[in-house]
Amino acid sequence: MARFLLWNVQRKPLESLVLTLVGQHAIDVVLLVEYGGSGSVLPDWLARSGFVVVPSHPRFGVFIHREFRAERLDASKLLDRVDYFRLTFPSGTTGLVALLHNYDCRNYGEETRAALFADVASNIRREEERAGHRRSIIAGDFNAHPFDAAVVGSHGLHALGVRTVRDRTTRRVLGMERDFFYNPMWRVYGHSTDAGAATFFRAGNDAVEHIWHMLDQVVIRPDVLDAFPEDNLEILISVGLRSLTRRRGEPDSAFASDHLPIVFEWNL
Repeated sequence: MARFLLWNVQRKPLESLVLTLVGQHAIDVVLLVEYGGSGSVLPDWLARSGFVVVPSHPRFGVFIHREFRAERLDASKLLDRVDYFRLTFPSGTTGLVALLHNYDCRNYGEETRAALFADVASNIRREEERAGHRRSIIAGDFNAHPFDAAVVGSHGLHALGVRTVRDRTTRRVLGMERDFFYNPMWRVYGHSTDAGAATFFRAGNDAVEHIWHMLDQVVIRPDVLDAFPEDNLEILISVGLRSLTRRRGEPDSAFASDHLPIVFEWNL
């Protein structure tokens, strides 16, 4: 069993909060986005709990327990917004992990995010062919909703909210069979009445405003869903006894980050 922590820490020194979450939730793999870890004490603190640093782009912080092994893949050299890893579990089974920080909605259009998603999906597919398996997940700050065309569309990530299509893990698009990812974030979006309804809060004034935005996501190949207990996928709203949200429910960015962390399990 492996437990993952995914959190966009907004380039803030949240070392004590991360360390507390690691202990509180028995985390094995830490995936931080917007880490900005130059000079951070987190590597030393986590080392005392048996963690090692995995080399990555500066925007990420990746730490694994020493019972695991991680190899950074060559595809990581293509763009500094994505890192690719081969993760070896204590069982000896390997899985592919892509850690992503997509372009923000304020400065970039959906087509740009879709283009990056398409590249990530293509690179994962290439690594799967080399590895001879489809044990893959993609996690990170997608800067998109699960229902956005860039996420759902076959021209983008092609991550769907269904496990299979007529018992198949491909679907036919424009005469071609195309593989897809399963996106479990559909099932946790909006389950809370307020705090933790998604991972990011914005009360804008546009005519259409979702208020809660599920920007931080993990998607997985449907082939390995038996190893991904969906009931253990959770948006965290507290660390220890301290809330990560304000009284009205939105993330407390003064105390922590403007994103809420998520935890999930992948049992290979």
